[in-house]
Amino acid sequence: MRSRRWGTGLASLLAAAALAWWLLRPSSVPPELPGPAAATPVVAPAPAAAEPPVTNANFTEDGLPIKPAGSVEGDAEGMLPHPITPQHKRIFRENDLIGALNAAMDQKDVADLRSQLKQYRDEYPEDAHVLADGYQIIADCLEYPGPQTRAVAQRYYDEELDSGLRRYIRRHCLEEATP
Repeated sequence: MRSRRWGTGLASLLAAAALAWWLLRPSSVPPELPGPAAATPVVAPAPAAAEPPVTNANFTEDGLPIKPAGSVEGDAEGMLPHPITPQHKRIFRENDLIGALNAAMDQKDVADLRSQLKQYRDEYPEDAHVLADGYQIIADCLEYPGPQTRAVAQRYYDEELDSGLRRYIRRHCLEEATP
């Protein structure tokens, strides 16, 4: 008896849902618009395009606008890209040195690695990316493999979790040093 009541309730619910769907479904015939059927819409003439003002831009000595660095807004047509500053050149140089350090490390050229590392330390004493210590450890591991350099490398690997050199420490000091 209980299952019959449940079945009847389910059937009633399904019927109500079907009726609601049928009443609320979108019509396949579009509604008629009020007014005469042959009326054509009136289109207002487009206003003349005004030159957009150049905002937030610097200018060259010749008066040409320079697109601001990182700017997304504004039309860049007729604008020059932002200039390469001494700060940009310094970053490019640092990237070149890091590339040379990586090349020397990949070739296991300890003399070149140490030479590039000295140059990196001389030019970038602040070592913003904390790379010098990692490259030093890798050079030591390549030149003097053994338990001492492995212990120093393991400490670096365990403590410098955000270093981009961890994988190279693992490869050159921890995995290759294993017999």
